[in-house]
This record gives sequence, structure tokens and C-alpha cells, in this order.
Amino acid sequence: MIKTSFSIPRVSEQARQYVNAVLDFGFHNGSSPGISARLEREFAAKFGRKFGILHANGTGTMQSALMAAGVGVGDEVIVPAYTVFMTASVALYVNAVPIFADVDPETWTISVEDVRRKITPRTKAIIPVSICGLSPDLDPIMELAREHDLVVIEDNAQCFLGYYKGRVVGSIGQFASFSFQGSKHMTCGDGGILICDNEELATRARKAAVLGFSTLSGKPGDTVVPQELRCHPTFQRHTDLGYNYRLPEIAAAVALGEFERLEELVQMRQAAAACLAEALLDCDWIVPQKTPEGYVHSYFTYAVRMLRKDVDWAEFRRQFVKLGGDGFYGAYLPVYREPVFPKLSDQVKKYPKRYPHYAGILPDYREVSCPVWDSIQPYVMQLKTNSFDLEVAEQQAEILAKTISLFS
Repeated sequence: MIKTSFSIPRVSEQARQYVNAVLDFGFHNGSSPGISARLEREFAAKFGRKFGILHANGTGTMQSALMAAGVGVGDEVIVPAYTVFMTASVALYVNAVPIFADVDPETWTISVEDVRRKITPRTKAIIPVSICGLSPDLDPIMELAREHDLVVIEDNAQCFLGYYKGRVVGSIGQFASFSFQGSKHMTCGDGGILICDNEELATRARKAAVLGFSTLSGKPGDTVVPQELRCHPTFQRHTDLGYNYRLPEIAAAVALGEFERLEELVQMRQAAAACLAEALLDCDWIVPQKTPEGYVHSYFTYAVRMLRKDVDWAEFRRQFVKLGGDGFYGAYLPVYREPVFPKLSDQVKKYPKRYPHYAGILPDYREVSCPVWDSIQPYVMQLKTNSFDLEVAEQQAEILAKTISLFS
């Protein structure tokens, strides 16, 4: 077991200082202390990108990316079976069709082979997900995207400072989306950022996120129309359809403080995962998500799979908690099995005139199946890595080992 007294605070002192700077400056419609601009610029640069666009959440980021790429009515967006609901729902938000690809049986990230099978003339985008903190196999995905003229939006909500074959995750697709929601490596309660290299795409994404204001650009912090323009009675403000996904400056202040210690936050999760991994060394019926050679896992969670069918998932969790464990999560349902999807299929069939853009195109999601993930999902445990104190992580790992022994 790792022996260390390494612990860190949940919120950094620097974040508190930046919040005070915003409060001291006050809230103004046309000016700010520049913290949002600084975070956009520095975050993008850390991932080797030219442009960053802050959002109120990591769902709006992906929606803005789809809008910027021109994905819309009747287009298809390929997403993995193992992901959160929002990765797929953003396709619906732009009136596109989510198409689900199966996962690799060992890494549980999106299967390149199944993506290839799912591409049709209507496919316009792929959203590969770095699930649990592990990058998917991005090189062949990018090759498919080039071959079929598709946009790739990396969903890295769960992966900060992960690496794929020597490249930081977030530097590869046309877009990369990150979440600052409360459970993520770095957080400001909620929020997110979209990064990219193309100035035209960055400007379109900014307009998608900020009400379609005519003067906006991808320039850091460019979220407000200058007063000398907007005060004029003939000024045409809104040239594009856009949503109101701006991140408040005070939230950006917290995010900036957390961003400045991002390495520390990621290392703590990796160290907690190492403790849990040690607890599994003598267990041959619980196997972790595979990290291929050349990848660096950032461990949003430490995900494992039970191979024994005679061990009940809920009973294992009950015993873990009984021994003092702080619980763990199962893997999300295959997204197409969330009730909203078959309900939508039913609505389209019943009222085709109400949904002309989906009629004859939207799958019957009751008939969708990704056999690999369907077979694995019931047996996955997502163990927590966000302890912020390695003594706590060690204790949880010891409890995990004791729980395993009860079923061995």
C-alpha cells in the first residue's frame, strides 16, 4: 500500500483570492476584471489549442460545437454506448439523430470497428468519450473522420491531463469539451470549456453559446457587445441562433484557481486509483478497465468489472458499505435504454407530422443493441477516487480488499 500523508484542500486558496478580486471589482454589464479571458486563453494553451470558449456547463460545450460545425436537422452523430446521457442528448438539441456505437471489450471506450459500421451518408459527427478518465483510440477515429468528412468532438468531461500516445487528451479532435461540474477533476460547481484551433469554428461556437451576438469572436473573453454599438437604436444584435451559456465571472474565478493546480488534482486521483489497484492484486475475478500501452489514465473513477456471475452487484456494495466503505457507482445504463429514447421513438411514430425531421430517420431505440456493452454494464463498479487525502484512499482500499475476501 502507498504510504503518504499527501492531502490537499477541496478548494484552493488561490480560487478564494480570485473570487475576492471579482467581488472587489463588482458586477458590470460591459467590463470585468478579465478572469474569464485569462482562463480561456491559459486553458486552451495548456492543451495546445488556440481558442477556448467558457460555458455554463459541459453539455452546452458539445451543443455549441455541433452548431458551429453545422450539424443539424436529420444529421447523424455517433456516440458510444458507455457514456452519460448528455453526450447523446446534445445531438437531439440540434435536431440530429444519436447513433450508438459499441465499446471495446477491455477499455470500454468507443469501438472503432463499430463506428466504421455505423457511418452512413447522413453521419456528420463523432463524439468519442474519454470514459472514467481513459482516452479512446483516437488515431483511427480521426482517420475515419478525414475519410468521411466528419467533425470529431472529444468529450473529455472525465479526463483532464490524460494522454494518448504521447499527446495530451484534448489536443486531437476538431473540438474538445471539458466539464467543471462538481464531481470533476477541477470544478467551480458547474461549468465547462470548449477548445479548438480553427478561428472560424471558435467564433461560431462563441455565437452559439452567447445568443448569436453579431460582433462576437473567438477572442478570449469576448462575450459582450461594446456599449457604443449596442446603445444605438439601429444596431442589429443577433445574426445567428445562439443560447445563453455564458459562465459567470465569479465561477470563472473559482475555475481559474483550480486550473492552476490541475496537475495536483489529477495526481491525487491517480494516487487514489493506485491504492485501489493494489487491493485487487490477489483477486482474479475483479478486473480493472484496461489502460493500453502508451496511454495515461486520469482516473475520474477507478472502474472495474466483476467476472463472477454468482456475486450479486448490490450485495457486494452493501457489504462494502457495511465495512465502512463510502459506496461506489454502477456504470450508466446503455444510453439508448434510458426511457427518454424509446419514448421519443414512440412519439415520432405516433405524430410524424409533429416531428418531420425525425420521421423515417430516427431509430426505434427499443431495437438498438450494443452487445459488448450490454453484457458488461451490469457488472461494472465505478470506485471513487476523489478523496483528496491518501490516508482516506488507503482506508477505502483496505475496505475493498476485506469486502473481496468475504466473497472469496
